[in-house]
Order: sequence, then C-alpha cells, then structure tokens
Amino acid sequence: MTKEHIDTTESTVSIDGTVIDGITPGSIPFPKPSRDTKDVTTMKDTVRKKGLKILDPGSASFSGIAIPGDAGQIALKAASNDMQEHTIQISIPEASLTYEYQAYISTDFPSEEDENTLMFNCDLEVTGGFVESATFAAITSIEGAAAGIAYSPATANTALAATANDVIFKEATEITSDNVEVTAAASSYIGISYDSGKTWTQLTSGTPANFLSTSWPDAGGLAKALIKVMETSKATRFVNLFIARA
Repeated sequence: MTKEHIDTTESTVSIDGTVIDGITPGSIPFPKPSRDTKDVTTMKDTVRKKGLKILDPGSASFSGIAIPGDAGQIALKAASNDMQEHTIQISIPEASLTYEYQAYISTDFPSEEDENTLMFNCDLEVTGGFVESATFAAITSIEGAAAGIAYSPATANTALAATANDVIFKEATEITSDNVEVTAAASSYIGISYDSGKTWTQLTSGTPANFLSTSWPDAGGLAKALIKVMETSKATRFVNLFIARA
C-alpha cells in the first residue's frame, strides 16, 4: 500500500551547516510568513479595494534537550550574541528535501522540563526568502597551491563528492601559508569564514585567495575554516576546511 504521509522523525535542523542535536519532536522551526493588506480604493469605487503589502517572512521557535558539548547548540548560543544573519536548514530525508532560510537568532535561553530536564529554547527572526530544494549547490573542487598537499577526500582538488562535508589539506611542516581555491561555476556566492560563520570573506570561483595568516596552524597544529557556496534555487552547501600541518 502506498504511504500517504511523510515522516519527519529523522529530520535534522542545522545552523550554517552544523546539525543541532536534541531537538524535541514537533519542534521543527518552520516559519509562518504573513502579508498585510493595503487600501487601494479610489473615488470611483463603490466597494473598498485591497492590495497586498510586501511579504513578511515571519519568525520561528524551537526547543530541545540541552546536550553539553553539542556543536549545534554551541553555535546557536554564539549566534544569539553576534547580531548576524545565519543559514537555517531543515532536512527531511523521507521527502529528499531541504528547506532553507536566513535568520537572526534573536534569543537562546534555558528552561526546565517538569521531569527535571534542562532544555534549550531558541527564537528566530527570519529575513529574506525561503528555499525548498532537493539538491545542494554544486562544488567542483577545493584546493590549495602549496607543493605536496595530501587531500582528504583524495579527489577534493579535482572532483569533490556531493556528499563530502569535510575537506582536509595535509600540509608539510615548512609550509607557513597557502591559498584556497573553490571552483563552483554556477554559484551565486562563495564565502569563507574563520569564526564559525559570524563573518564571511567573499571568494571568486576558480580564483585562489590567501588563507587568513592569523588562522594558519603552528607546526603539528590544526586550523579550521567554513566554506559556504550558494546557488540560485538550491540549498546552500557548507564544507568544513581543515588545515593539518605536520
């Protein structure tokens, strides 16, 4: 018998590509847009005429069980303090769809359930449009310029898999700087962030750009950046870029 509904039990909610764990069932933050009316009646009319004002994308809220150390909940808390727009994505695996919008994290606060469980609560103020897509922005490759880089995945610099969320540049000890080149020809925007999505530096597809020198790792160290690729009518693709220096 054909199934006549879509389950959301395995759905995920993420902020700037980082999944938020612990969200309670029935709490997926779909915003409710609204549109007010305006009076367009003229003197020749005998019945009042109305027009529509610009769409308000609305707001959303959700809650969940507080999980110490969860990367998504940590990102929410940080975003509630930075006064910046962030990308919220709701992925529904059974429908093979991702819903996406930009929002300010207006509040993030704790509460207690009646069973003595610490909860987190989050309010979102949506800004701009809403994307519903079965596909993500396409990225051809992410590569550096230094000699001898070992990539993970191995083909990251030539053909990055659509399922790859992490890319590692394994750099030699003597390498003290490098470039990052993201090729995504159909993109409407490419950005790199060194502060977990608080601020972004725009990149151009196929054009090398210096990796931020103050974020370059010491010998034996690891640095992380976040790459964002947007494409019209598709869900935004986020990739964690790690620089591992020997």
